[in-house]
Amino acid sequence: MMAISANCHRYSRFGWVSSLLCLSLWSGLSHAADRNATLYRPDGNWNVEGASGQLYVFGSLTESPCRIAMESVYQSVDMGNIETADLKKVGQTGRPVPFHIELLDCIETPTALRDIKTGSVAWSSEQPGVKMRFLAPSVPFYPQLARVVGVQGLGLQLSDEAGRVIPLGESSVPRLLSPGQDSLSFFITPVRIASELQAGAYRALISFELMYD
Repeated sequence: MMAISANCHRYSRFGWVSSLLCLSLWSGLSHAADRNATLYRPDGNWNVEGASGQLYVFGSLTESPCRIAMESVYQSVDMGNIETADLKKVGQTGRPVPFHIELLDCIETPTALRDIKTGSVAWSSEQPGVKMRFLAPSVPFYPQLARVVGVQGLGLQLSDEAGRVIPLGESSVPRLLSPGQDSLSFFITPVRIASELQAGAYRALISFELMYD
């Protein structure tokens, strides 16, 4: 089983979307004061018996073309069972396993996203666009593959719905989204990377980022 988690900071055409609630609390011993003594006093009078404290709250509010559906933020992808006999030589791949990222509340907004590899531009006057990037510890000598824990001789390859490989840390081909709701589909494929192949259960943790600019 492979866990997939979304990056807590998401880059959009409007900036990094992030928020943080920070609570800094201090309390002392209560000397049998009544319940009203613990209430906040707007006149600034903190000279009361009982517990007192402060809340320091901050964050940011930025605009983003879409939001990720809650069920897509953290996913578990079951890769199933692979027979070692199915991966006879280095470079041979197993069965691609799909996963999906659901996007909600996508707004109409102009887009011009460039593919850094081809130079082509995905353009629209009203459809939002997105590129994906996956981040994970990579396999030594195979930086495009995600490393697994638990077995040896195996790595994981990510690709889009057209079968184009997405190396770790590199952005995918830009895609225009339908306003309202849309879904992004990707695949994870096991790849044999060494002559020695040790059987067993394995796992990996992969983060993803959505880039709107």
